[in-house]
Amino acid sequence: MFSFESYIPTRVVFGPGKLNELTNIKLPGKKALICITEDQLMRKLGILDRVTALLDKIDIEYFIFDRVTPNPTRKGVMEASVEAKDKGCDFFIGLGGGSSIDTAKAAAIMMKNPGDLWEYASAGTGGGKAVEGAFPVVTITTTAGTGTECDPWCVITNERTNEKLDFGTEAVFPKVSIIDPELMLTLPRTLTLYQGFDALFHAIECYIANCAVELTNLYCLEAVSIVSKWLPVVAKDGGNLEARIQMSYAANVLCGFAQSLSATTSPHIIGQCMSGLYPNLAHGASLIVLAEEYYKKVVGFLPGMFDTLGKAMDESSKQDGTGKCFLDALIGLLNETEMRHLPMSGFGIPKGDIPEIARISKGIGFGFDRYELSIDDIIKILQKSYC
Repeated sequence: MFSFESYIPTRVVFGPGKLNELTNIKLPGKKALICITEDQLMRKLGILDRVTALLDKIDIEYFIFDRVTPNPTRKGVMEASVEAKDKGCDFFIGLGGGSSIDTAKAAAIMMKNPGDLWEYASAGTGGGKAVEGAFPVVTITTTAGTGTECDPWCVITNERTNEKLDFGTEAVFPKVSIIDPELMLTLPRTLTLYQGFDALFHAIECYIANCAVELTNLYCLEAVSIVSKWLPVVAKDGGNLEARIQMSYAANVLCGFAQSLSATTSPHIIGQCMSGLYPNLAHGASLIVLAEEYYKKVVGFLPGMFDTLGKAMDESSKQDGTGKCFLDALIGLLNETEMRHLPMSGFGIPKGDIPEIARISKGIGFGFDRYELSIDDIIKILQKSYC
């Protein structure tokens, strides 16, 4: 027998061309702060103009916050919340990828909670205060990777301490998420791969986490299967709409649902630690560089679960009770997408900093792992991963 609770209140509007549905949706306010990245990509691609034109049709007033950084910061969140207060905004729109959406979510928290964002962080140097509500958030995603469109999490870096931490609260479940795979057709290959592997590892980690429930397994195994099949396809042809649809469904919907019921495990803590210290390291890349050596270390702890994951990744996999079929499938996918030898050194990470990365990661805690990893274990994983 088993039991669980499921609460995923986000209205998901999914499919090609669904951005146009914005005019038919009852939005949670009348004045929005639209968060976009500082590279102005949403303007350059014409997506911001499309969104604002649709908002004009339904008499929604809006202001643009265009200072979101690739690894969104505490400073940026606080600036967005101040601007929203100054303009009298009553909801947020996160437009773009995970950085814009997570900034919108975190700024929404600060609309109803006094002080500084880090007072509400529950790990590291955070103050651990309880979050008392948040302003509504609408998401319009243009990437397929984080799952933040359908989950109660946002990830923010404290530029003062170089900590990159998760904020999790039901208050930031998006009210509406528009997921239109047509908006993802222009994603560059490298970004597509970083995000695709991020989705894969979300699904793997949520499956093996100690808080996973039976329903989680359905989402995770389906996501693993879809990503394994379609990531190589979209890597070769970014204009393949069917591949974009499949990847978006797996990453934005299935992984978002999985993360609402379960949690990521130690690879995400280690990866977030690295990208917190080295902001040029994309989140997905941080997971790719350590994946092979990490899973070589842990697969023997949960061989049955990894056998099942291996089967999901490759229908021809032979399960032998060791989990080796998972490693074979993972290495095969890394090779096929030319991501197996992604160099950690290429992101400016000195090899001598590995012990500090391990120490900080372990200090944040690996509370969702089903096994124990020491600081020395992490150091060895990172050293073997380094190139």
